[in-house]
Amino acid sequence: MLNGQLKPGYNIQVGTENNFVIGYDVFPNPTDTRTFIPHLENVQKRLGCKFKFAIADAGYGSEENYDYLEENEITGIVKYTTYEKETKRSFKKKTFNTENWKYDAEQKEYTCPCGNPVPYRKTVTKKNKSGYLQTYEVYQCENCEGCPFRELCTKSEYGRVIQRNGHWLEQKAKVKELLSSEEYKTLMKKRSTECETVFGQTKGNLGFR
Repeated sequence: MLNGQLKPGYNIQVGTENNFVIGYDVFPNPTDTRTFIPHLENVQKRLGCKFKFAIADAGYGSEENYDYLEENEITGIVKYTTYEKETKRSFKKKTFNTENWKYDAEQKEYTCPCGNPVPYRKTVTKKNKSGYLQTYEVYQCENCEGCPFRELCTKSEYGRVIQRNGHWLEQKAKVKELLSSEEYKTLMKKRSTECETVFGQTKGNLGFR
């Protein structure tokens, strides 16, 4: 409110099918990512059913959510936040984006645009607020000093460091493959008219701004 007042804020999640609200939940989470699993479970429990598909926008695409959908045999038609960028030609032309760098799985090292090796250093495991564990491999270049591309490549005084999450890269590849089919493209397009119609009714016609 820009006046120094502290106000409670709530994140309302709405599940719809055929333009009907089939369930809703209220969360304190500032973002949608960690509301996905409990909302899905709550709606299924209340309806006494199991969903075959779960369609959501890119705000719900995360490593944890994709794992949950796979483990529960639900086809998730859910983009991740950088999906649109990564499917464009311009993304693949970005020289200093490490996803475009050559990677040698046997040697466990990248090759930077200058031709220098960026070898594996260590593995780090992080736990998010919901307790989900993510594993990263850390790679670091030893030849950044004097490199003509250094200013374009990294601002770190220690040289270019890469955190590689192999599982997340595999998940993103699966999402791209899934959404390349016309069947799932159609369902994803249907999401906008399906959900936004309900939101428009609630906000525009009923006046809940």
